[in-house]
Amino acid sequence: MPAPIDLRSDTLSVITPEMRRVMADAEVGDDLYGGDPTTRRLESHCAELLGKEAALFTASGTLSNQLALRGHTRRGSEVITDTKYHLNFFESAATADLSGVVLNPVDSPDGVLTPALLDAAVDRKRRVRLTSAPSLVWVENTVNYFGGSVVRVDDLAALRAASLRRGLPTHMDGARLPNASVATGTSMAEYAATVDTVAVSFAKALGAPFGSVLAGPADLIEQAATYRLWYGGGLHQSGFMAAAALHALENNVDRLAEDHMHARLLRDLLVEHPGFTAPEPETNMVLADISGTGLHAAEFAKAAAEAGVQVARWTDTRVRLVTRLGVEENTVREAVRRLHRVAERRGALTAG
Repeated sequence: MPAPIDLRSDTLSVITPEMRRVMADAEVGDDLYGGDPTTRRLESHCAELLGKEAALFTASGTLSNQLALRGHTRRGSEVITDTKYHLNFFESAATADLSGVVLNPVDSPDGVLTPALLDAAVDRKRRVRLTSAPSLVWVENTVNYFGGSVVRVDDLAALRAASLRRGLPTHMDGARLPNASVATGTSMAEYAATVDTVAVSFAKALGAPFGSVLAGPADLIEQAATYRLWYGGGLHQSGFMAAAALHALENNVDRLAEDHMHARLLRDLLVEHPGFTAPEPETNMVLADISGTGLHAAEFAKAAAEAGVQVARWTDTRVRLVTRLGVEENTVREAVRRLHRVAERRGALTAG
């Protein structure tokens, strides 16, 4: 049996020997008793990198997002976002339970929340005592649902101007913001300047084993640190994980260009078979339509796994393939060969 190839997500990246050494050698303390020195260095570095007053190391992107929600909103208020964003798909229960707010989602065609959509979301309700009041605008970059598509900084700046006219702060779920930055040549600080707070993950494309950061105004980050304790997110000897995150920021951002190149190669090779179609990826994700294989996406994912390639079912007709640290050109080429064989076997069965 050939070695399996797992392309389901970039969270499957395995830490490098260099990162393990950095973690083993990290200077640590206790983040709840006077502070952990490596964690403090990470938070200071992230605040500077993102152009914000302060930053807070957290266990996950979801925790960073939920802390931002709690800091920006009041119970019974609403958050304007997009139906396709992670917040609406995967965090709606936590949002209702932890912060007591409701979502007012719009349905953009491409994951870009525009000023017109913001205005429509605010104005489609009569704002009386019976209805929730808007308290936060929420964006995502890159947009996972649309295959790691990038929201341009000009679009975010336009939304920022509109949100300010409405008196609303803005948060960015920037779990894969480094990918957007590398793909466009726009710095993460330039992106972050279009929002009040921003969350960035270390454990996705950057290849660290743990964590996220929330950056923003010092007073909000201080309050978020309190909520982090309330939610059970206080960290003892966090420097081991903070060291990995620092190493990832210092060594694995520029290399994201390789992941993007490999994603383009994967797409170009894949569509050479008539069973597949896919748009050109902007970052490290390929959304492949497998309708031409005659298989439902769940059936295709099962057949692909049996052939030694794991892909993520995305819709009934599409699967997602993600390039990442450890997925090299030869891996991509081998994965495509196996996927083509899956399609060819299906075609042979149909013909028979």
